[in-house]
Amino acid sequence: MKFDVVIIGGGLAGTSAATELQKSGLKCILVADGLSLYNCPKNEFKAAGGTVLQGDRVVSGDFEDGRLLRVYTAKLGNEPLEAGQFVLATGKYFSRGLVADMDKVYEPLFDLDVEYDADRLSWFDPSFAAPQRFLEFGVKTSGALALKGGVPIDNLYPAGEVLAGVSSAQGDATEQILNSARQAVRAIRKTDYAGE
Repeated sequence: MKFDVVIIGGGLAGTSAATELQKSGLKCILVADGLSLYNCPKNEFKAAGGTVLQGDRVVSGDFEDGRLLRVYTAKLGNEPLEAGQFVLATGKYFSRGLVADMDKVYEPLFDLDVEYDADRLSWFDPSFAAPQRFLEFGVKTSGALALKGGVPIDNLYPAGEVLAGVSSAQGDATEQILNSARQAVRAIRKTDYAGE
């Protein structure tokens, strides 16, 4: 299946970006599993003609020459979702957008570069009410583009809590998440779709 944009993950960032892109005339699909779409405004996206694969998740993707070409989902199997542009809005730890093990934090879907502190003891504060550093960890970017091996992926835009520095524990979390989605939308709108 071919689309202009594939949005990976729901939540506020994914549904906001998907809705704005669909309303601007782009053919979009939103792939989200779990509860990420439960309290989000997906109806506006669907009303604008967007496609939702609810209860499915992206499991892998194919890269070539610094671009993500297609992704595969658990339920579609070998049938890829192809697009010129991709938004990654998978969240942090609870939604599996990031994974932490004993010595590192990583992005499990595409092995993107992640900003985190190598000293695990600095990841958290023993005081529950204190700011927790691990909530600030996330995918590194160059401009709006995700980095993989220090190189920007030309058509992959992280948004929301998967990003480094964005945390739902901060007082302005909703605004940070929406701003990151808007940044992805602006960057995608600037691309040339004729050549995608």
